[in-house]
Amino acid sequence: MTNMPPIEIFIAEVEAFGGAERADLALSRWLYDHGIANRILTYRDSVGLAKYASHPVDVITLNPAGGFRSKLAVLKQHFAGVSAQPRLIVSGYQPALHATLVGARGFHCLMHDTPALFSDAAHRSLKAKLRIKLQNFLTARGLRSGGTTIVTSEFLRSECRKDFGIEAQIARMGGLPSADGFHERAYSGTLNLLSVSRIENNKRVDWMLQSLAALEHETTPLSSRFDWQLRLAGKGSQIDALRSMAESLGIAQRVHFLGFVSDGELKQLIQESHLFLMPALQGFGIPAVEALQSGMPVLLHRESGVSDILLDTPWATVFEGGAKAMAPALLQAMTQAAEGHHLGHPLPPINTEEEWAERVAKLCHWV
Repeated sequence: MTNMPPIEIFIAEVEAFGGAERADLALSRWLYDHGIANRILTYRDSVGLAKYASHPVDVITLNPAGGFRSKLAVLKQHFAGVSAQPRLIVSGYQPALHATLVGARGFHCLMHDTPALFSDAAHRSLKAKLRIKLQNFLTARGLRSGGTTIVTSEFLRSECRKDFGIEAQIARMGGLPSADGFHERAYSGTLNLLSVSRIENNKRVDWMLQSLAALEHETTPLSSRFDWQLRLAGKGSQIDALRSMAESLGIAQRVHFLGFVSDGELKQLIQESHLFLMPALQGFGIPAVEALQSGMPVLLHRESGVSDILLDTPWATVFEGGAKAMAPALLQAMTQAAEGHHLGHPLPPINTEEEWAERVAKLCHWV
């Protein structure tokens, strides 16, 4: 390791091990492997982030006593009055705002989540819209102070231009190859649809249910074309409401809410599934990448960042528009998956986590 101060990767709070946390650890691992000291900085670590790392990682928890003001106080104390922070990279919108408010400048940012991706984006009150506008104005001061803002998609770059007046750099995230490797699977018997995500409003699980019901109620019912089932892996606040929706739509017997699944169970689900569904607005969409790397085609919305690289491949069906636009796209994707349109075709070029992390390090001028 060098004698330079360690790079700090600032995550506001580690409440779950999701895509952002995984990206942060991928960057930390790449830096470690290349002799660059680094550590994770967070207010609280509720999941024990280090246990998910494949390398030694130092996690510093600031443990504020209270809420917003207390968080800013401990963060300011940690920076010890040093405003220039070229070896700080913040992970997301809230850390960028907080770093700016305590006077940090010249820091870098992995912007996973502009306000368009927040869970309340579709039903935000006027007061909330005004609050977001003020926060964007403040955050922009930090993002414009000399560091690099890094995003995973054209969508997020456009949002950064609109929200902060900055030109973000794109580093397309990579995925981990399937532990079992890539294997194409032909349809036989039951056509298994799979979704893996938090079961929340912004994941558009309701779109999946409404589309399947619409296809089931056509003159030629979907189930007369395919013996289909949808399996949804993930916890969330909307499971009960969506289970009731499936019942009211008459498709409950074919829709299975599995809740939390272990790594082994997820591995089995992936092996058994023929089509991955991801209609939500996503900053990038690592689950879709991993589905592809396992040999499973995907259906996704154009608003998902990963769609940038999936517009011209038989491995993906990309649709635009609202909930009603999903049904015909879903029928097309199911038909093509069943008929094996993707079989024998190469996957589109997809970065590895290491390639993504190397680009981030270069954009931050650490190498």
